[in-house]
Formats: sequence, C-alpha cells, structure tokens
Amino acid sequence: MIKEMFSNKKKETVELGFGAKNYNSSVRFLNKDGSVNIRRNVGGFLDRFDIYHWLISISWSRFFVLVLFSYIVANTLFACIYYTIGSESFGGLSVAGSMDAFLQLFFFSAQTLTTVGYGHIYPATSLTGTVAAMESMLGLLGFAIATGILYGRFSRPVAHIEYSDKAVVAPYRDMTAFMFRIANKTQNELIETECQLVLAINNPETKRRDFNRLNLELPRVNFLPLTWTIVHPIDENSPMYGMTSEDLSNGDAEFIILIKSVNDTYFQTVYSRSSYKFSEVVWDAKFVPIPSKPNRDGSISINVKDIHHYERVETVLSV
Repeated sequence: MIKEMFSNKKKETVELGFGAKNYNSSVRFLNKDGSVNIRRNVGGFLDRFDIYHWLISISWSRFFVLVLFSYIVANTLFACIYYTIGSESFGGLSVAGSMDAFLQLFFFSAQTLTTVGYGHIYPATSLTGTVAAMESMLGLLGFAIATGILYGRFSRPVAHIEYSDKAVVAPYRDMTAFMFRIANKTQNELIETECQLVLAINNPETKRRDFNRLNLELPRVNFLPLTWTIVHPIDENSPMYGMTSEDLSNGDAEFIILIKSVNDTYFQTVYSRSSYKFSEVVWDAKFVPIPSKPNRDGSISINVKDIHHYERVETVLSV
C-alpha cells in the first residue's frame, strides 16, 4: 500500500540537513522540546561539552540550584582549608568546639567570597591572609561570570510556544486533515508568525528517508494572541493521501515543525521547533474548541493548557 503511494505521487521534497539515510530502526530527529536529537562525537568529553550553551539553555530551577550548590561547595572547601590551617591563625574567632569553629570559618569564607567583610573574624597570619585574598579574587571572577550568564538568560529572546501534546487526523470540510495546535505561553506578543511542516518517512522503494513538505491551509498569521490550529488538508496533492496509521508506523514517520516569528519585546526573530512521531498522532479525533471568557475590563482570557484537549469522532478509515 505505502509503496504504491510513493510510486504514484509527485512530492515536494525538502532538505533539512538530516540526510536521507534509512536507519532501519525508529529514530527521532527533533525532540519534543525542539532540540536536535543528534549526538556529535568529536573527541573527549571537554570537546563535546559546551558549558556556556548548557548554562544558557537549562531550566531556571536547575540554573539556580547549580548556583546555590556551587556557592555552598566553594565556601565549604575554603572553610576546610581555614580549619586545617588552624583557628589560632584568625583574630576574633571564639572557639566553643570544633563544629562551632568550622561554622564560623564557613561564614567567614562566605563574607570573603562575596567581599562583604563584616570584620568580626579576620586573618591574623600571612598564610590565612594569602588564602583569603585568593578566595576574594575567585569570588569576584565567579560572580562576574554568574552575572553575565544570568543577563544572557534574561536577554536571550525565545519563542515560548506551547504545542498540543498530540496531533490529530480529523474530519475537515469534505475530507480529512492533519492538525495540531500552538499557543504563546508568555504575555509578550509574537507577530508575523510562520509555520513549516515536513513529513519525514522511510521510502520502501529507495530504502531512503524522504522529507516531504506538507502544504498548510494557513502558513502565516500576523498575530498569535489566542491559539492557532495548524491544518494540513489531506487532498490528492498531499503526500499523506491514502495513508493509514499503519502506513505511518511502517514508515517510521515523523512530523517536523519549524516556526519563525518576531518577538515584539526585543523586535528580533525567534524560532521554535518540535515534532510528532507517528505514535503521537491520534486518528479519528478532533480538537475541542477552547473557551474564551471576556473580562470586565474588555480583555479576553483563555487557558493555554486547553490546547491539549481532543475528542473522538466517527472512524476515518483512510485519508
């Protein structure tokens, strides 16, 4: 069935940079979060690991946990060094016990690292003064780096787009269509939003993977204030015409989504990517309309999470 469809249809193929190799197993080119699912082996761990990109792209919670963890580790390390040197090398250190001395040296380290310097405890020898000077320099460099990364995270324009958990094959006019929904998760506005949809599927004749552009009913909107249901009509010109869910499964199909927009806060072009594997496409279903409520001040409220809701419809045998 799928072999006949590839033979009889003329398709508009595109080159996304993933090549045309058929891996003879299920692969995914784009993760749900839009990251490219390719691991580049270029040498050792340090050659592969881009720490700046990692710090910029991790979640806010992981970033703050990492900063807090680094802060505690650095102060604990210097407190151990000060404790090893000896409490008698510090002035103003009241020792009531070994643990109490360590805690006081820990807080002295925190004051030195941040250059606060309350002065209650102070270095009384050249050795402790040298270590404290090195720690203060490390603190200045460390906080400068952390501040730069924090600014980079705030200033980096990102398209915060919510994608529906599932795509659907639903009735559409006198045919069927492949659909998914998106919404802007933030209060800023996205303008001149464009979408491209590509079907990646194994070709049983050539034993290679084809990337077929799927034409959209509406490839571009001027504003994205509410939600956008992106529709690919499955007509005679569609690469999906005549396909079933089994055909998509046999071809290890993946629907790759590329969205480009302009963030009106930064007035910069932003991009968003995602994909749906064949197992994430629900057949014989349609999206539930999203309720919108007018407010007293004239604004309209919607729940972005409603884009995930769908319901079953009469069975569609094939498209």
